[in-house]
Amino acid sequence: MFDALIFDLDGTLWDASETSTRGWNNGLRSLNINRTISVAELQQVTGKPGVETVRILFPNEFEEHQNLLDVLDHYEKMIIQNSGGKLYDGLETVIRSLSLKYDLFLVSNCEEWYLKEFLKFSGLKEFFKGFDCYGISNQNKSEMLLNLKKEYGFINPAYIGDTEGDETAARNAGYAFIFSGYGFGVSDEPDFTLNSLKEILTIL
Repeated sequence: MFDALIFDLDGTLWDASETSTRGWNNGLRSLNINRTISVAELQQVTGKPGVETVRILFPNEFEEHQNLLDVLDHYEKMIIQNSGGKLYDGLETVIRSLSLKYDLFLVSNCEEWYLKEFLKFSGLKEFFKGFDCYGISNQNKSEMLLNLKKEYGFINPAYIGDTEGDETAARNAGYAFIFSGYGFGVSDEPDFTLNSLKEILTIL
């Protein structure tokens, strides 16, 4: 059916929102900013590039603290390196099984260090043929998906993600879209919907 599967990261393969929230709140305290964010608040903007996320959550603080993004990134990185995130149930089995039939890739709006920490934490790097993220290419998801398609010559690829932004990126790049219904967002008209990550093995 498909000749390549490209996965989003947050809300699709793992959930690091609790860990990231703790890191961001540590960063806010280090700057003496008198506010905190909740896991739910962070999940609402998960999937967007870091600078966009910070502008949405902290519009005033972003203008007042020129180093806000760097500080939040620093504290998030420290805690992710120590604690990682929650791998979705069956992740290793799913990736190992799919890699026997498909070329697998990762495309995310995260920073490069974040993607590499996921690969290190999950121990699954060997199963992915390639990856791209905003922190590497500074491009949006549509462009990243198009670039992969051109580089590897995909004919009928699918993107697996959990937000409307993921769906839009997939459509713009000529990909089928598989919606991770267990993630953080919504989807308009996906080709398939997953109620759990493991369910992908029953439809492919």
